Amino acid sequence: MAIGDQNERQELLERGGGIAVWRQIEEALAKDIKDKRFAGGERLPSETELAERFDVNRHTVRRAMLGLAATGLVRVEQGRGTFVQSGVIDYAIGKRTRFTENLNQQDQTAVGITLRAHSLKAEPDIAAHLELPRGALVYQMEVLNKVDDVALAYAVNYYPAARFPDLPVMIERAGGFTAAMKNYGVEDYYRKWSRIGGELADSVAVRHLSMNKQQAILRVENLDVDFEGVPIKYGTTYFAADRVQLLVENDDAPTKSG
Repeated sequence: MAIGDQNERQELLERGGGIAVWRQIEEALAKDIKDKRFAGGERLPSETELAERFDVNRHTVRRAMLGLAATGLVRVEQGRGTFVQSGVIDYAIGKRTRFTENLNQQDQTAVGITLRAHSLKAEPDIAAHLELPRGALVYQMEVLNKVDDVALAYAVNYYPAARFPDLPVMIERAGGFTAAMKNYGVEDYYRKWSRIGGELADSVAVRHLSMNKQQAILRVENLDVDFEGVPIKYGTTYFAADRVQLLVENDDAPTKSG
């Protein structure tokens, strides 16, 4: 480490000065990010390297990193490291809400990965949303959506199994849900409603979105229907709030009166 770096470290980490050491490290790293010493998407040095830079233990560094993550400056990916957060992505919610299509229109490379797909008897609320008899069979599919290898959203969706037999297989063969729907005679569909809320990340979000429990997630409960208004999908999507901002679009143009 150069002499200038050593002097900077001594200046930043003032013991007994009223500001906790971990907070000083957080502020120093935040300044590094602001000054573009680390670019968006770049992995920060490891805890060991930072502990050596600031002459502290790894626990103190970890506390500073959690503070940075809570502000949205970085994201912690389990098993990979800590990365500088890139710019927040706009995700449009309107009548035609399609993850891959929405992001591809922004020149983003978007992919959806099916984590799990199986059939089960619908819980009462799921059956009600899909307008099915209580206990009817539905497909439950868990999907992880990524952009440029960064996890943005984790979704749990339910589909009527009787109407869409072998749906998981058909989605894989067709290369996506929208294409698979055409094989069942559903040429297109639209979002009937979305209910948006916020909460702290739970264990599921931590695992799938590589988040910290201190971070916020955006929860979007939604219902898609065919052009006859019959429900085809009910689900909930969890977005990493520090990576996505939801853009609610009004698809209905105002009509001229008089």
